[in-house]
Amino acid sequence: MRDLVLVVDDNADIRAFVRLSLESQDFRVIEAVNALEAMVKLVNEKPNLIILDIGIGQPDGLEVCREVRKHSEVPIIMLTVRDDEIDEAMCLAAGANDYLTKPVSKTILGLRVANQLRTKKNVESQTQTVLKAAELSLDLLTRELRVGETVVPITRTEFDFIHLLMEEPNRVFTRAQVSHAIGISAEFTSDHLLDTHASRLRIKILNAGGPRAISAVRAVGYRLI
Repeated sequence: MRDLVLVVDDNADIRAFVRLSLESQDFRVIEAVNALEAMVKLVNEKPNLIILDIGIGQPDGLEVCREVRKHSEVPIIMLTVRDDEIDEAMCLAAGANDYLTKPVSKTILGLRVANQLRTKKNVESQTQTVLKAAELSLDLLTRELRVGETVVPITRTEFDFIHLLMEEPNRVFTRAQVSHAIGISAEFTSDHLLDTHASRLRIKILNAGGPRAISAVRAVGYRLI
């Protein structure tokens, strides 16, 4: 499933800009205009990241940041017009992970969001040593893929391929994302090469008694089913 971003800003134009910018980069977006609405959506919707303005009335963004940190480690990016070192320091001290000033470009915003989400997932993955999905289990320490108790013999490239897909079952990963995960520049790979890796991995899983786990999504990429 795509990552969900909560945007907290009392300016409708800013919320619209952030929404369009992130949705065009494959994120889901929900909005809040004040502290109360933000806290309700944090509890009910469980976003993967929060983009938060300081000047949202009272309680302000700093108070929201402090309150969120009492209950959650969700990444918080402050997005504000205040271009002052003191304000940045106060936000970071309150628990924010990053600080951006308005105006910000669509590209930089997307990269900062992606960086924070990647960091969070890396931290989480360090405490999770076995991934399980679609009748498969992947041991990240021994680098073994299993169907039940049966070990599936896989190469380093195939391990990286299935690792990516098992991190977020049912999410469609683009060919570029798969290329990056298996250590091949998208510039030097081809659809045929990726299809070959996917096909060989699929056959190995089937031969071990597993499901037809890897699905190719036409003109997009691959997902685990």
